[in-house]
Amino acid sequence: MPFGELIEGAAPLVTGVSVRHRLERGLRISLFVALCTLLMFGPLALGIVHDWSTALFEAGAAVVLLIWMAWQLTAREVRVRWNPLFAPMLVFFGLVLVQSAFHHSAYLYDSLSELWLYIAYGILVFVAVQLVPADNGFIVRFGKTMALFGSVYAVFAVFQGFTSEGKIYWMIKPRAGSVYGSYVNHNHYAGLMELLLSMALVLAFSGSVRGGKRVLLVFAATLMAASVFLCQSRGGMFAVIVETVFLAIFWMRQFSPRRSAAVFVSFCLVTGLFLAWIAPREVGSRITDTHDPARWLIHRDSIRMFAAHPFLGSGFGTFATAFPRYRVFYDGFFINHAHDDYLELLLETGLAGFGVAVWFIVVLYREGLPNLRSARLSPAALISTAALAGCTGLLAHSFMDFNLHIPANAALFYVLCAIATAPLVSRNRSNSNRY
Repeated sequence: MPFGELIEGAAPLVTGVSVRHRLERGLRISLFVALCTLLMFGPLALGIVHDWSTALFEAGAAVVLLIWMAWQLTAREVRVRWNPLFAPMLVFFGLVLVQSAFHHSAYLYDSLSELWLYIAYGILVFVAVQLVPADNGFIVRFGKTMALFGSVYAVFAVFQGFTSEGKIYWMIKPRAGSVYGSYVNHNHYAGLMELLLSMALVLAFSGSVRGGKRVLLVFAATLMAASVFLCQSRGGMFAVIVETVFLAIFWMRQFSPRRSAAVFVSFCLVTGLFLAWIAPREVGSRITDTHDPARWLIHRDSIRMFAAHPFLGSGFGTFATAFPRYRVFYDGFFINHAHDDYLELLLETGLAGFGVAVWFIVVLYREGLPNLRSARLSPAALISTAALAGCTGLLAHSFMDFNLHIPANAALFYVLCAIATAPLVSRNRSNSNRY
């Protein structure tokens, strides 16, 4: 073959490889953007508690999966990576299918509706797990994106809280509830902040950003923490304290104990002074008001409901349908949730489902805690630690509320679980994080 023909024949091959590489990179970026957009859409769409937003969320999850499939088709080989969290999630999925197949559900429609949401969560977790090893900067970019979103959202929520007279977006007036941000229930706004606060905190205190950006992050983290107290969610207050203590203990073990203690004490003092300046009476009265008999009555009557379905429960997503049969008290309100995610899971899926949930949490900390040891050397491990802290805050809040039944918060929680359990290796020991 002539030399000129050889060169001419090689040109299309090089061009083809280049186009394929650009397409693969474009799809990977599109997948990251789609995932983050869907997670941010949830809180802005009133927490995804209406049919229209649920449909859009589930359709969005399907689009994310399609983008991942297209990305894999452009890659040289298809790789599906495993995460230990998949095992309990798949077993729980199978349990709900057994409930539905054997008609062990108080209302099959509710069970299937909740199952579709669970499938959407699973898709997002699956895609996040596939993105982690394929894109070394995914976790860091994800953490910065969520920290920025949380900061801007907290500013909006606080400003709206002082100016909207109980309206969402200054236009929507719910018939009932305690509005904060774009959530009808202030407890669910607090749940979102619990998931996002740790991202801003670790970025501000790690030294990965400096100068004016660091000052803005410290201010944002302070405002996010303060907004949980301003929204007057007692469960949120407790969860933020738990989350901050978790991060403080981790920081003192990884960095200078005295300096770490000083930093976190200063953060708490600044947050406290800000609250004392802006709304001392409202926050103080809410903290001291512990009178809430309805929750205890729900828990009391739940014992009878559990006794009727101890092993498989009343059916996934059927608490609101099944509970009235066992409810003794009446206060004029419709009880749609148990105000305790653990109790509601036990009632709906019995000991079998509750055991799977315990398995999930054990795997979360078994796989997530080792990343704490490398957080000093790896920015990705630092964000992974922040994700675990955010999950810890929400799990603490779940003893007093039902954030995991709010799709916007549940979706973000499950994705953070995937980030927290990602197997990470420190690639750059010279970039150690400092104050």
